[in-house]
Amino acid sequence: MATEPVPTSSPVPPPGSAATSAAPTYESLLRDLNHRVWEVRRDACEELGALGDQRAAAHLTRLLSDGVGAVRFAAAEALGKLGDKSAVPALLALLDNPVFGAYGPVIEALASLRAQQAIPYFIRFLRDHDPRVRGLAANALMVMTRQFISFKAKGSEAERAAAIAQWEAWWEKNKHTITKA
Repeated sequence: MATEPVPTSSPVPPPGSAATSAAPTYESLLRDLNHRVWEVRRDACEELGALGDQRAAAHLTRLLSDGVGAVRFAAAEALGKLGDKSAVPALLALLDNPVFGAYGPVIEALASLRAQQAIPYFIRFLRDHDPRVRGLAANALMVMTRQFISFKAKGSEAERAAAIAQWEAWWEKNKHTITKA
């Protein structure tokens, strides 16, 4: 029986591969939030969200006003992952900002943070022109309130109007107990 020779050294991984590059540190990610290249800022937001270090909340909140939509959206998503409720007022303000861009990441972040004060915004977004935004808002409402009111984001105008009326009636009945919590 012939045996195979045992290699004396392991193959060298290519430069820049995961095997040769160390994971970025919290401090290096904070520096990257100020990088001139937007992709670097976006990636830093995503990695800070994955780290889950709540110290990043104020830095990510600042990037909600970045000039590039992808960076703003990544910052919103990261804030939702961090679970730091100090970001809620800044995220809520974006829902009133008509030039923010896509509201999906903000809706998801507020739902992740269980921001009860977002419920009236979510009800308003059931009327959005974008069925994806309507669907995200409906899902956030069901998750946060534990109420099931059937809402078809791509349903007919009449179907959506009936469901919206139910959500509005539910909110009028329950808003005083929810906003006190």
